[in-house]
Amino acid sequence: MAGGRRGATLKTGSRRERGQSMVEFALLLPIFLVVVFIIVDFGVGISRWVIVTNSTREGARLGAVGASTTEIADKVASTSNGLLDPADVNVYYLDGPDDNFDLGDRGDSVVVESNYEYGLITPLKAFLNLTFDSIDFHSCTDMRLELPVSGASNPGAYLGCD
Repeated sequence: MAGGRRGATLKTGSRRERGQSMVEFALLLPIFLVVVFIIVDFGVGISRWVIVTNSTREGARLGAVGASTTEIADKVASTSNGLLDPADVNVYYLDGPDDNFDLGDRGDSVVVESNYEYGLITPLKAFLNLTFDSIDFHSCTDMRLELPVSGASNPGAYLGCD
């Protein structure tokens, strides 16, 4: 055996160094968790925002080719993967630049709005003492009517998407 003792073990660190590692871990763990929670909530929130926006656009497209307001609200709810109910959807019509004041003519607008409340899915509120539990997503799509619609209305004198 050249230059070594048989059965000797190599010590990787003293108790003091192991204690220092535990303190560093304890200090960095909350920061790491907050970053991970922010990434997860941001990713899921963006995904849900895209779904709500696309669902509203799908409903407006259906409305532009002459569907009823009930059909439009049902289409928005069905394409939202269960995030929206038909009651969360507002559909109304705006008079276009034509000379008449009849709603629902070709060239007028159909406006579809939806609201979705996204609740944070991680315990980020507890870590950061946030004053809110959820974020409201509002989506509004305005499309020109390609086919006339009978029974078009604007019950609240809405002005369209802003």
